[in-house]
Amino acid sequence: MLNALHSPRISIIAGAALCAGLGGCVLSKPISEDQASALIRSADVFCRPKYAHIPRRLTIRRNWGWHYGQEPLFSVSQLATVDAAVAILKLQRSIRVDENVFGQGEGAVHVIVITPTDIDSAELLTDEDPGTSSQQDIMDAQEERRYGYALLDRRQLQRDRGWRIAIGTREFVKVDQIHNWKDVNVQLPVNELAIDFSWRWRPNELGDPFDSRSATFDALPDSVQEQAMISGVRMNTAEPMHSRAFLQREGDAWKLHLIDWSFGRGNPR
Repeated sequence: MLNALHSPRISIIAGAALCAGLGGCVLSKPISEDQASALIRSADVFCRPKYAHIPRRLTIRRNWGWHYGQEPLFSVSQLATVDAAVAILKLQRSIRVDENVFGQGEGAVHVIVITPTDIDSAELLTDEDPGTSSQQDIMDAQEERRYGYALLDRRQLQRDRGWRIAIGTREFVKVDQIHNWKDVNVQLPVNELAIDFSWRWRPNELGDPFDSRSATFDALPDSVQEQAMISGVRMNTAEPMHSRAFLQREGDAWKLHLIDWSFGRGNPR
């Protein structure tokens, strides 16, 4: 009996009864695709640029397998495993990378100091901790640094915050589907909607070397291209991305509550 009370069919009937008591389901008043797309396109979270992060200094403690007394400076491929954005910007001569090695063998420490050299100061923003930990902030950070730095843990890598630069924006393509409380596969409250939508990356001038379709990106070493994909700094502009926005009813209006960027299946990597 308990299982029956919690079945999707019973839930729908209960939701319908609740709507009847709320005057014809005012909370679930439908929204048009044009209205939904306008809400998403104008939202700060959608308009937020994609950033590349530039640390002031990287301190790396890791045994790279070199014999005692033979510890060399990092190759660009090794640097990309530590920070793909730094490797790309170094290859573009947008930053200067000064590296020193202290100690030898397993105890060697690489200290890399990064200085922007060919980036307009107006484009350099202080890369500060936003001081918030909302669900959207966390999801944005995970999307921007998708897989983190899996090869190095915190004991091996120290990153000193430096700057961030905008390298691209999102361009809205279309609404794919609108879900409400009647959709048993999504299980939404009566005062929420889920909007599946498509969008594309649009790089700016600084974002050209991060654009998977650009000649600049194609000229990067294969190892750097691979690390750019793994770390989430590459913009795959070849195919549209698919995400889901959640709307909540506030009074007589729908308000954007959250965007799950990585919801869509089959998103290009």
